[in-house]
Amino acid sequence: MTIGELLLAPFEPVAVLRALGPYGRMLDLEPPISKAPDPEFLVRLLTGHASHQACIRHEAGSHYRNLENLIRGKHKVSPTTKLVLASSLGLSMEDLEKLDSSAPDGPLIPGILAMFQIVEGLPMRVTSGVLDREVPCPCCGKNLLDDMDAWWLRHAPGMNRDEYRFAERLLNAIIGAGLIERFVASFQERAELSLDRLGALANPSRHPIGNWLSEALVPMSCDSLAELAAAMQLRGRVGATFSHGRLRKWSAGQDVMPMEAGEAIAEACGQTKSGMRRLIAARTIALVTEFLAASWPVATNVVGRKVAQEVVYTRLEQLGGNLQIAIAAVVGKTPRRPLPPSNTELPSTS
Repeated sequence: MTIGELLLAPFEPVAVLRALGPYGRMLDLEPPISKAPDPEFLVRLLTGHASHQACIRHEAGSHYRNLENLIRGKHKVSPTTKLVLASSLGLSMEDLEKLDSSAPDGPLIPGILAMFQIVEGLPMRVTSGVLDREVPCPCCGKNLLDDMDAWWLRHAPGMNRDEYRFAERLLNAIIGAGLIERFVASFQERAELSLDRLGALANPSRHPIGNWLSEALVPMSCDSLAELAAAMQLRGRVGATFSHGRLRKWSAGQDVMPMEAGEAIAEACGQTKSGMRRLIAARTIALVTEFLAASWPVATNVVGRKVAQEVVYTRLEQLGGNLQIAIAAVVGKTPRRPLPPSNTELPSTS
């Protein structure tokens, strides 16, 4: 594979049978049409913006229209305007000239959209690479790590392969991000691991965002969402718009919690970076859960959030166990199927 093929793996067509929930709607899928999710859903998932073009509009501010005209080649942009754009956007004139008429149609800046794809593709490949090995079972000789099809057929009977492969891919991306985080942390003295307790976010007793908000209560010294809303209101700015009712809707997954609201809470907790990483993980788990609920064919035609999230939670535990087996095999230890970790902690890579 080339680097592009490795990190920019296209999404395969999938279909949903029922309407998607608030997080699942980021995929822009309509039942029962089968189509490949547009990579723009990663922008919605990671930033809260509707598209990479919306991100560019937000960053460029009042200079956006001139930038768009330059890239689309709609109008001749004057040298003076180019100087203003380069200065305002922090670009060299050479880089700005490369953008001139670079995208008459399609994605405004394909390279930016590609970066979002890499954010998903790299950690997904990391997990896949670690698990792509032969580890024979001491009892039956079958490969312990080659369990995807059998596992999904057992835990989500009737679900089509294309759909559970897509769900598996996104779960691998979350786990891979944790592996990369742990690897980077091994070179730092005081590293903060934010993605080593995925089970706490996926626990089906609450919606993933509810789990994330529950974690925020502790550093904020709050006992309830009502107290958290009051504490955030006292901080002002974005927090002034919080209400108990809004927090309850976000916690239950009835509405998508805006990224700026999550950032305000993470900052208030003193966990701006780690809190936002965990929020993105929670959003991804919520998206996978809603996709699973909408694409799983069942006789009753209804799959509840708890049922779907239980499958996601259990698969994350299984993948965590598979990683322990794979890493044990790499260092020459006798592989054995560990008990499912209660918190889906990632195995140490040291």
